[in-house]
Amino acid sequence: MQIKLVLKPILAIIFVLLAAPNAALAYESSDYIDELLVSDTFHPPGEGDPEYLYNEWHYFNMIDEEQNLSVVCTFKLNGGTNSSEVLLGYYVNETSASFYESYPLTSEVVNYSSQSPDVRIANNTVTLTDEGYRVHIESGNGSGIFDALFKPETRPAPVFSASNFSVPGMGINWLVASPKMEVSGNLSVAGVTYSLNNSRAYHDHNWGYWSWGEDLGWDWGQVSQAGNYSNETAAEYSISFGNITNANHSQSVSSVLNVWKDGEIIASFSEEEIQIEHYNLNTKDIGISQGEMSPAYILPEGFFTFPQNTLVNASSGSETLKIKFTTRQPVPLPVMIPVGNDSGIKDGTKDGIKDGNESGIESGSEIKYRIIWEIIGTYQVAGEIDGKSVSYTADGFMEYVAGESVSPISPS
Repeated sequence: MQIKLVLKPILAIIFVLLAAPNAALAYESSDYIDELLVSDTFHPPGEGDPEYLYNEWHYFNMIDEEQNLSVVCTFKLNGGTNSSEVLLGYYVNETSASFYESYPLTSEVVNYSSQSPDVRIANNTVTLTDEGYRVHIESGNGSGIFDALFKPETRPAPVFSASNFSVPGMGINWLVASPKMEVSGNLSVAGVTYSLNNSRAYHDHNWGYWSWGEDLGWDWGQVSQAGNYSNETAAEYSISFGNITNANHSQSVSSVLNVWKDGEIIASFSEEEIQIEHYNLNTKDIGISQGEMSPAYILPEGFFTFPQNTLVNASSGSETLKIKFTTRQPVPLPVMIPVGNDSGIKDGTKDGIKDGNESGIESGSEIKYRIIWEIIGTYQVAGEIDGKSVSYTADGFMEYVAGESVSPISPS
């Protein structure tokens, strides 16, 4: 009896110690979600806002090194075309594919609100629950389904905003909701189901008022330290950067780079503290999905280039970072631009946008395109942050937008 009496309090202490880390993680995750319920909400145009310039989207990505699988998905709202779009792109074992759905931006098809991060576009949804973001996407013919839970492991960053553009009312906002997430769920495509179990993931949110036809470009990238690489750094770091530029990337409008560790931002660089250079621009035409453009037209070959190599240098006092990115798989995402004048406004009013067909484009109106390059590749990170050496290699994502808008052409 004495042995049993002694063991009971010992076992109780062990159970408490084992439960404490899980309880702390659950508390932190709940804390992050409470913040996201406020900061990650949508921003519908209000009275007097230039609705024809309205753009907003949720963006998610994930990487599973064991299965050599990467996934990107977006839920996009576009006031200029009066459309809502869902895109899922995936890259597995050196093969990439995607499915894309477009719908009118109407209350019958789309639900979103300034009170919530949730969005519904037809049967595709993002829902922020107590555990994280439940993301569900299905192709129109039912051949592809992505259903996953993205759990945030960091606090969101402060909102990054750029507003000093040539057109009055233009402004771009970017929230890194969580640069480091764990995702679990399933991707079913081409008759194969891939199970995800705590894979690395990321989520951000973009919104504002701008025309894709303006003198506009950008760089964006993110990488989280992976556990399966031989890393010199013991702690886990996450990095994201953004840079709004002019179309030919000769001038930066505004830029930021943040570093997270243990769920918090521990270093931040901005403006002149950041230099981004691109090398070995590739003009190879790798094709545009027929679902994303009218099948009767294609984009001029080689017009939109993407970099094979990118170098990011950041320095502020004793804190420095040198980041090298090597492109492995570039994926072109076409952006449709209705053309009426330089701002993309038809007949001088935003009301002309609303009177078109179900895609929001007036019959017979001219359409141009730009390309967002969504690039999968490898980052090499080195430097000194918070008095400690940082050095690691991991796969991650980058976006590159450059060049003027162009008209599609008929296939030869």
